[in-house]
Amino acid sequence: MSEPTTAERDTIRTTVLVYGIYGYTGLLVGWEAVRRDVDIIAAGRDRVRTEAAARDLGVQFRVVALDDAEGLDAALADIDIVAHCAGPYERTSAPMVDACLRTGTHYLDLTGEADVFEAVYARDSDARRAGVALVPGVGFDVVPTDHLAAVAKQALPEAITGDIAMVSPGGFSRGTLSTALLGMAAGNKIRVSGEFEPVAHSHRILTIDLPGSKKATVASTPLGDLASAARTAGLQNVTTFTALPGATLLRRLDRPMRRLLSVRGVGDALEKLLAFVPVPSEATRGRTRSAGWVRLTDGSGRSVERSIEVDNTYAFTAKSMVQAMIALAESPVTGALTPSTAFGVDFIDTIPGVTPVRGTAAEVG
Repeated sequence: MSEPTTAERDTIRTTVLVYGIYGYTGLLVGWEAVRRDVDIIAAGRDRVRTEAAARDLGVQFRVVALDDAEGLDAALADIDIVAHCAGPYERTSAPMVDACLRTGTHYLDLTGEADVFEAVYARDSDARRAGVALVPGVGFDVVPTDHLAAVAKQALPEAITGDIAMVSPGGFSRGTLSTALLGMAAGNKIRVSGEFEPVAHSHRILTIDLPGSKKATVASTPLGDLASAARTAGLQNVTTFTALPGATLLRRLDRPMRRLLSVRGVGDALEKLLAFVPVPSEATRGRTRSAGWVRLTDGSGRSVERSIEVDNTYAFTAKSMVQAMIALAESPVTGALTPSTAFGVDFIDTIPGVTPVRGTAAEVG
């Protein structure tokens, strides 16, 4: 792993607890934080795995389970920021958010789950009273697309509708796949007139233009932007998309597949099988890049499109999370916020080692 440049040595006095340190993404975040001289404490529920990760990173560690409220409060007593890296967040976010509010600790996470974003945003007044920031989704979900939604809104201030896509080649972590499995069982949804509305998986399929004259076929699936883009850009209607293999077949099998996943024990069995799925290697992370795309439309049919290409999903996520730690330490904010409302519309451009490639702006009258 390369040494940071002088400009990257952003040592902060703030202490950050990285929870979920031994997960695939949590460990990447840990290494990036150490590389950038950020003072972290490793944490997780499994003592053996937490201690092993902390030993490799050369940092202190704490062991605590999320269902131990008293233990969480003790673990966060001297912590400034929690970098929550343990998903699926629909299971793990609420107890950590509650602990952060009780202890006056800032909260960052890497969720891509729309319902989790909504639940965190619902704690805005609680966060302001506690004097803390709650900022979900500071990784690939949703920093690139949140940035695009913000800049597209600047170009089309009256926009009320958004189509938002992410393309993430190179494979997925087991945590991501576990989250996707839960999302598959829960069903697809879109945002209509400010409310979530159920639809079939892959109910819409688009071909989108990405930077470098690239194209991608994407299908509708529930992503965090259903919540974050509505908050960042004031959108009433949002559909989110990603590249999915067999999208047409997925649409046809939507109901029977959801019925199967609702059978007791089926989901648990599939989650156990995910342990055998290989995670993206360092070589894969180095040679693949991910992308985001946004099209906003106003009530008269005018639209704008913006696209961006960044590092591989997991490489970007680690760098983005650490930059969010630093940004929050340097300029504390309060409330439940999106990345762009917490750290600025151009937060993505402050992430060292990330070179965004933007597509040609498209505007349709």
